[in-house]
Parts: sequence; structure tokens; C-alpha cells
Amino acid sequence: MFPFILIVFLIIIVISGLFGRKKMRTQAQNLMSLDEFLKDWIIDHGSAHKLEEYFSQMKKDPSGVIYMPITYNGAKLFIKMGLTPNKVSLINLILSMFIFWGTIMAAQGHTLSVFTQQPIYGSWFFLLGFLVLITGIIDGIDGGIARLLDIKSKKGAWVDNVIDRISDILMLVGLIPTQLLYLSDYNLDFNWLVWTNIFIIFIYEYMRARHEGLGLLEAKPYVGERVTRILIHFTFFIAYGSSSLAVLITNLISPGAASSIWSLSHPGTIKWSMLLFQISLLAVMILSSSQLARYSYKNLKKMDNKN
Repeated sequence: MFPFILIVFLIIIVISGLFGRKKMRTQAQNLMSLDEFLKDWIIDHGSAHKLEEYFSQMKKDPSGVIYMPITYNGAKLFIKMGLTPNKVSLINLILSMFIFWGTIMAAQGHTLSVFTQQPIYGSWFFLLGFLVLITGIIDGIDGGIARLLDIKSKKGAWVDNVIDRISDILMLVGLIPTQLLYLSDYNLDFNWLVWTNIFIIFIYEYMRARHEGLGLLEAKPYVGERVTRILIHFTFFIAYGSSSLAVLITNLISPGAASSIWSLSHPGTIKWSMLLFQISLLAVMILSSSQLARYSYKNLKKMDNKN
């Protein structure tokens, strides 16, 4: 029943947007351009004093060339649908719950026969990977709507940050009640890596929130930002899912060929992919957390000396 309840909530949110389309379209007249959108984002992140420098840099890096245009156009689309920033944040939360549920369900076949039942379950990870990517895109759209309509608020930013942290937990903790991180051949359980990553992600986000609360408003992004975490999650879900999907298709066409073609690569993929996922995430978060800690401490110390 769980996924059906989530679908009902999604339908209710989308339908509710239909009643607000007229008002949203009125507010959406004369929206800012993409360049104005980028500059407004830079100013909001405490870098108004280096606006042109940061803007020129952003126009060349992947975030400015790929992610921000997607966010900008996505926000315009959701405005046409009549969806407010808070409703979009709720959609993101519901999709994260889908990923949590889907991870547990897909993992039911993890220990089954590699060339019969496992590929059927494992193929789910291919779709879940794209769902993870969609949540990463939607994560920036709610703020994009508020920016385009000039309805930015502290309560909206608070709601968005709380939902982001809940999503961080949901998308990782779904790995715990499974065998995805248990290596039966060596009797080793690596579930502790998931809890460690959740802990470090929260420390990272807390440090940034705390230094902003102390007046250090300039945000300096590091590799461990949420968009990177989403991409890591996406990469390993796709690796697991595409391997299972390839075995499933081959098995349907020629069962004998499936076992001979995939006997080496597929068992290795499903055995090690989620462990490599958590190790990669751990390395990124340790690096980013240490960099952010140094940056915050150094600049807060400068502020103390000035005072």
C-alpha cells in the first residue's frame, strides 16, 4: 500500500496546482533572464562583492552550463503547472520516499540466483537511479520558483533545508535492511558505512548552516555538495541496474548465453557496487568536511580579530 499512498499524495499536489495556475501566471509576467537568475543566486549565497568574478566563473563550470539552466527552465515549467515552492519541496520528499521503498524492494532479489530471479529485481535499480537524478534536479527547482517569482522567504528556505536533510537520510538508509552491503563470502557487514556517511553529511551541512548563522554569509561550495552526492548515488544505482537489466534481456533471448556471457562481470558488479558506492561517498564527504571546517574556522577567526 505504501507506494499507492505516495501516488495519491502526488496526484493531490499536482491537482491542487491546477487551481493556482491563474494566480501563478499573473505573478510570472516578465520573469528574469537566465543570466539575471545566476547573478541573483550568487548574491543570495553571500558573494555580491565578487559578483562579476563568480558570474564569469559560473558561466564556464558545469553548474552554470548544465545544472542552473535545467533548474531555471524546470522552475518555469512548474510555475505553468501552478506549483508553489513548498509543493515542489513536498514532491521531492515523496520521491525520496519512493527511492527508500524501491531500494528495499529491489534488494529482495539480491541474494537470489544470479541468472534467474536476481536480474528481475536488480533491474529496478536502473529506474531508481533516474528517480534519484530527478530528485536532484527538483531540489533546485523549488528555490528557482521562489527566485523567479520574487517570493523568497525565510520559512520557505527553512522548509526546503529540512526536507533536504530528510531526503538525505531516506535515500541512504534504505540500504540498511538489505543484503546489499553484506559480503557473505567474507562474512563482512558494511552497513556501518551508511550510518557513517549519514553522520558526516549532517556534520557538513550543520557546519555550513552554523557559520552562516554566525555571520559568515559567503558560501564556498565543495565537491561534497548535494548535487555531487546525487550524482554518486545515480552512478552506482545505474551500474547495478544496467548490469541486471542486461542479464535479464540476454536471459530472455538465450538463457544459456546469459550465464556464459555474464558469469564474471555480473556477480562482481552486484557484489561490489554498493560497497564502492559508500566508500566513494565517504571519501568525498571526509575531504569536503575537512575543507569546509578549515575555511569556516579561518574566516570566523578573521571576523573575531576585526571585532
